[in-house]
Amino acid sequence: MFTKLSPVTPVFEGLPRINAPEAYGASTGKPLIFRVPAFGQRPLLFSGRLPKGLSISRDGIITGSVKRAGEYKMRIRAENALGSDEMTVKLIIGRGALLQTPLIGWTSWNAFLHAYDQNTITDTAHALIETGLSEFGYSYVNIDSDWQGSYGGKYDAIQPNERFTDMKAMTDHIHSLGLKCGIYSTPMKLAFGMCQTLPGCTRGETDGKYLAYREIGKERMEQNNVDQWVEWGFDYLKYDWYPNDTENAAVMAKCLRKAPRDIVYCVTTTAVYDERDWYKNNTQMFRIGGDSEDSWEVVRRNNFEMDHWLGEGKIGGWADLDMLEIGYFAGKRCRLTDDEQVVSYTAKVIFPSPIQLSCDLRKLTETEMRIFCNEEVIAVNQDVLGAQASLLYEANDGGDRFKIYEKRLSDGGRALALFNIGEKDHTHTLEADGQLRDLWAKEDIAVKDGKYTVTMPPHTALLLKIKS
Repeated sequence: MFTKLSPVTPVFEGLPRINAPEAYGASTGKPLIFRVPAFGQRPLLFSGRLPKGLSISRDGIITGSVKRAGEYKMRIRAENALGSDEMTVKLIIGRGALLQTPLIGWTSWNAFLHAYDQNTITDTAHALIETGLSEFGYSYVNIDSDWQGSYGGKYDAIQPNERFTDMKAMTDHIHSLGLKCGIYSTPMKLAFGMCQTLPGCTRGETDGKYLAYREIGKERMEQNNVDQWVEWGFDYLKYDWYPNDTENAAVMAKCLRKAPRDIVYCVTTTAVYDERDWYKNNTQMFRIGGDSEDSWEVVRRNNFEMDHWLGEGKIGGWADLDMLEIGYFAGKRCRLTDDEQVVSYTAKVIFPSPIQLSCDLRKLTETEMRIFCNEEVIAVNQDVLGAQASLLYEANDGGDRFKIYEKRLSDGGRALALFNIGEKDHTHTLEADGQLRDLWAKEDIAVKDGKYTVTMPPHTALLLKIKS
């Protein structure tokens, strides 16, 4: 393997170290839940000085709500038998405050397709805790399609199929772990999924104004379904149709904005470039490409033919490169090489895109853990500045395809992601005007005369940081 992967930080050993993002956001007066990620020997006990309306449990789960918009400080302390650590997180309360950093979590589609149930989802939530993934910031457990049954219930909304016996009990349990839970739907009359009869958020006579693959209905049921999701306690919505349009997206956006709980809004599959300003100002995430797949050609296309979207995301409105295709999923191990998996993950980090694992967390390999659990790599994605990547250098000559992306960081440094996406070795010399660090290896790099030369084989990536 070309990319050197550092061993995973011992999550449950040693002195406390809080590993939270430097900023977190929520809406005014709506319930907040935030699990403080931290390393250190257990038991690890938390306390804090928090804004009025919030409290922190001894195991580090912050809950409550803040009634007035504004910026606040959460001073958080973690301690164990060996020592203590403190960190201040900036809390931003108000409209448009969600996802101050890109979402990071897990989603069901690649992992299980339709072959999952309520126990699978709760088991996955526990696996995030038990593997230590949650201590690196992974905090969402999101259900994709094939949960749907038929319309009915208190709100005349989509009810779950027989594999989900109690949605509220499931979300309550996930919340008790300090994690969040997401759900899937569509404005189409029939949703994408393995089953061909899954209902969506419209029904009745087809509205010929829209060209959606499975048709948009004239009977609008968006509000009914949002009311149901709120009662169940969901925190995220993946809203999926093709071709995408902002008119249908706007109907759901309005319902979510006035809901009495925060629900992160992800529009998918393919956002319309000419309407990019609408997406980044009215959603928290918007898909910009096709579905992920464990094929090198798909990885290359979905991650490296999106340069026209560079700079089009922003804090609270992130451009989304789709879920990861790494791990054991749909009954098989990922077909990508280890280096190709690093390429895919690094692309999400630098863009920056939300990061959603989608594999069976009960079957993680050591290499997969090293890819998923590198706090220095994740910190680039979660950097509070929210800077978008720019294309610094490109070579494209037959089999020689090489790209370097740059991302500014809040500490004054810069992250550089180098990708050889071609079919032959590529040698490149960087001008390194500061201390250079290999983030995947967690090692400083010796720089001679202000230059660093590297030869990269095909289908490989490096993630470097130039410190100011």
